[in-house]
Amino acid sequence: MSRALLRLAFCLTLAALIGGTSANAQNVRFSFGSSLQLDGSALEITADNFEVDQTSGASTFSGNVLAVQGRMRISAQSLRLEYAPGARAGTQRIGSLTASGGVAMVTDTEAIEAQRAVYSIADQRLEMTGDVVLVQGINLLSGERFIADLRAGTGSMTGRVRTIIRME
Repeated sequence: MSRALLRLAFCLTLAALIGGTSANAQNVRFSFGSSLQLDGSALEITADNFEVDQTSGASTFSGNVLAVQGRMRISAQSLRLEYAPGARAGTQRIGSLTASGGVAMVTDTEAIEAQRAVYSIADQRLEMTGDVVLVQGINLLSGERFIADLRAGTGSMTGRVRTIIRME
């Protein structure tokens, strides 16, 4: 079985476990919003390695990275935090987060994976690229590039988009 088919089978199994309800074609809906938003609460990160770029102040975590904030979990091989300009002295406000290498974002209601993710905190914009798979309940959507405006709750998937809709 090909890697893509194995991933699809895994995602279907995950979808069945996450959303135990049945749906018909009229009820199929993807929404993008609050469950994927990072907020102002503490972000706990664990990794095998940590580096700081003194010039830019950016922090890079690498190797088995796990970042947790509330009910959101982000895993990847690398996670780079860039800080927003204009933060008060002694404080650090994350401006953007870039994850790469088997990126997975999981909440209570959805899971999304890709090869790379760029999350702009100020804009609440998430862009994920490379073998993107999004699971919400029993719905599954895949493609090559996913962009979401998390404030507006809108998103788009491009690049040979595939969806699986259960019709019961």
